[in-house]
Amino acid sequence: MHRRHLTLAGLAWFSGAHAAGHATLPPPAFGPGPASTPPATPAAPTTPAAAIASSGGAPSASLRLLSEEFPPINFTEFGQPRGLSVDIVQAIQKRLGQSLPIEFMPWARAFREAQDGPPAALFSMARIPEREKLFQWVGPIVTFQSTFYAKAGSGIRLRSLAEAKRAPKVLVVRDWYTLTQLQSAGFHNLQQISDPIQGVRMLAAGRAPLFAAEKLSMPQTLVQAGVDKDALEEVFSFAASEGYIAFSRSTPMGTIHAWQSQLNEMKRDGTFQALYRRWLPHDAPPR
Repeated sequence: MHRRHLTLAGLAWFSGAHAAGHATLPPPAFGPGPASTPPATPAAPTTPAAAIASSGGAPSASLRLLSEEFPPINFTEFGQPRGLSVDIVQAIQKRLGQSLPIEFMPWARAFREAQDGPPAALFSMARIPEREKLFQWVGPIVTFQSTFYAKAGSGIRLRSLAEAKRAPKVLVVRDWYTLTQLQSAGFHNLQQISDPIQGVRMLAAGRAPLFAAEKLSMPQTLVQAGVDKDALEEVFSFAASEGYIAFSRSTPMGTIHAWQSQLNEMKRDGTFQALYRRWLPHDAPPR
């Protein structure tokens, strides 16, 4: 995406002190279950769920499904899970003969709980190099676009990350992939916030010059924050990342293979593309 160069006013605005922010959350403790040996049983029926267990996958009751409020990708409406990734996860479960509940919680908590402990799947998560070894991956299911936003009429224009580094402050959501991307790029002017709604409101109120956020979710975030859609403007998109279903390292490989196999089949038979068109009609689905 091409953007205009910095205006003179924007260049003058970029002088100022840098503010550093970095937080690392420890993984929760995890204790193994009882190690008893059950008596021999007859051969299991050849159902999808049984196939997962026999191939080393976790029984359905032991897998937690975690998500966050991130419309239109995953969110709740009248207490029910909705969104693109929710439809994909539920379609995969149906093909596997499962019906597991989805737990919604703040992203930082979900990220912490999915990183270690009993088998769990967190969606949707951007697959970036810094996270590669922390999880097992099934996907891709969506493409995220990392984007800088400014208050409308501010005169701020960016054409590179180097220019954004000269901003007095950049808001970014704690534990989001955008935070990791910018920290890896050498940013020292980041202010971590709890959620995107807070970021939108702070930016609209002039409490920060830039907010590094995700483009797909921004329209819904503005609605949730009660901020007019014209109050902010996109000034620079700096990275695209594919979103996956991220499984904890403790999840058996049989489960990972079974989920990926069903997702691949959905892409072959057109089910995946149909779901994508429903939620993101103007975007091309990942392969």
